[in-house]
Amino acid sequence: MTPNKRRVLAGGTTAAIILALSGALIPTAATADEDVAAPTSGASFDANAKQLLTTDGVEAVATNAAGQVVVYTTATEDALAGEADAFVEGHSNVVVEVIDAPFESHADTDVVGGAGYFAFDPSNPTGPGGLCSVGFSAWTPAGDPALVSAGHCTGDGLYSVSALTLPSGDPAGGGDVENEDVELTYGLAELAFSQYGGPGNTPGASGDLTSSDVSTWDIVNPDLTALPEITNWTTSASEDLSTATVPVRAVGTAVVDGAVTKSGRTTGFTSGQVLAVGGWANVSGRQVYGFMTNVQSSEGDSGGAVFQGNTAVGILSGGTTTPDGPIMFAADLQNALSLTGGYTVALYLDAPVVTSTSPLGAGSLITGTGPANSTLKVSQDGGAEVDVPVDPAGNWTFPAPEVGTYAYTAYATSGFNTSDTTAFEVEVVPAAPVFTSPANGDRIVSEVTEISGTGEIGATVSLTGDVTDEATVGEDGTWSVAVDLGIDAYSVSATQELDGITSASATSAFAVIPTAPIVDAPLAGGAYAFASAPTAATGTGLEDAAISATLNGADAGSTTVADGAWSLPLTAQAGEFSLVVTQTVNGQSNSTTVAYAVAEAPATGGGAGGAGDTPGSLANTGMTDPTPYVVTAAGLLLLGAALLMVRRMRTRNTL
Repeated sequence: MTPNKRRVLAGGTTAAIILALSGALIPTAATADEDVAAPTSGASFDANAKQLLTTDGVEAVATNAAGQVVVYTTATEDALAGEADAFVEGHSNVVVEVIDAPFESHADTDVVGGAGYFAFDPSNPTGPGGLCSVGFSAWTPAGDPALVSAGHCTGDGLYSVSALTLPSGDPAGGGDVENEDVELTYGLAELAFSQYGGPGNTPGASGDLTSSDVSTWDIVNPDLTALPEITNWTTSASEDLSTATVPVRAVGTAVVDGAVTKSGRTTGFTSGQVLAVGGWANVSGRQVYGFMTNVQSSEGDSGGAVFQGNTAVGILSGGTTTPDGPIMFAADLQNALSLTGGYTVALYLDAPVVTSTSPLGAGSLITGTGPANSTLKVSQDGGAEVDVPVDPAGNWTFPAPEVGTYAYTAYATSGFNTSDTTAFEVEVVPAAPVFTSPANGDRIVSEVTEISGTGEIGATVSLTGDVTDEATVGEDGTWSVAVDLGIDAYSVSATQELDGITSASATSAFAVIPTAPIVDAPLAGGAYAFASAPTAATGTGLEDAAISATLNGADAGSTTVADGAWSLPLTAQAGEFSLVVTQTVNGQSNSTTVAYAVAEAPATGGGAGGAGDTPGSLANTGMTDPTPYVVTAAGLLLLGAALLMVRRMRTRNTL
């Protein structure tokens, strides 16, 4: 098909705009002389910003990421007069940004998002029109394909028909910057809604969220397919901008200080940073709600896509420069869409992915991933579609059918958006046998002498992996095989076969671990005087086992069991302690924990200086002769030690 080409000489208007981004407003005049912080939101900001914008040279008021009020002006700070000067001088959180010129509308030279189009009056097709850029592919309220762009591209609704421009003829594709190379290709769309400023293309008002810059276009050419993607302009020479794109996966609000990118027919694909959000711009006498960036743009980029990552956030409205670089203003996309009567941005949905592995056992789940909070349309063997929800984490499941082989198709939906279709096949086999002992994840001490489980009566169970054997499921539905498994890690899989059909596989990964080491000292629950504080941890274990210990979580050394015994040195110290001793064989471990306490060391030297105190003597307790009491105490200690020895001997004899 030969494109219908038309050479166009752009001749739109250029207009200055005054930009007032909310987020930082001045306080009332009564406090303007005080060195205080200016308010950053609310009705006070709206009222005072409107008043501030009447000052010559003030082109914008905004809030940056640091929470400062930024006054954008074509005049130097010293040249500011009246309330603007008082505002700057009287507040601690205000800075001035000098721009080279007022913001200019890009309507006159402004379709995947970022592509160029020409809007014109159908009653005067050879007359003036607007060269602009597509913002985003969209849906009408009825779910038909549409586009979103800027309202000021339509001449207040006069330019109600549009056509695509040839990418290589646009400046971003290598065409002349004066638009001498512009060529029209395919008829595109008819204007459905346009607003530039307030409702009905009125001037609008600062602080009024119904003030915006947005147009929606219903695609009327059936040969065109609008994609939920944004071109990066790297394939313009091929005249196909859809072969290198960024998918649009969400619609959101611009994040201040975050990276942001725009795509448009004049300057192409450019990136920068969001400088301020939540404000209004006076665009040629029309107020527009949106946000400020430092992204490069120029005439013809108007209406283009403004996005952060894969999230659509704005429609390019205008721009200017500062000594430090470009400034670009974008209409807030969500706010703009709310004025259009139900138009929505088209979103890219990833095709569903199947994560379960075939064959599956009967009664198990078919699982996968998809776009979060979407709905899968699933068809089995060409039958009716069934809705399967995708959860907020992007996961979906549905039960496997009876034994057999099935063909499925599935695609994701969200609103009018649909993904590509995924086709997959699932083989469903009898359910796998069940391991009851050792179960998956079990840790068995010393040895395993039998592996057992349940299955279909009469089925042959085959074990593979670290154990290779077979068993028949008995009339009670159980099976078992004898094994001799020592200390180590094991993985055993099992299938069952009945009537020539083999089931799905089940696996039990388990470990045989050593016995816990025996700790002879310190005693569990022991309370020691400082003079008898343990200086070694001792005990018994398995020959050649590795022994390691921690004391209150800190490394307390390691050793090896020799002749059935082990010993580790301890530092004598006062306090409460938790000693953990671990015995390891073949990479498998078991531990014993002993808690004990050591009293503080007794005070030495004289007492409080009272009569009768001498260095190194016992403190004066009022006793005339302490010797009998000391002897009695010593006898009690000896008796206690004997009792402990008897208890330990009895304990060992019962092991």
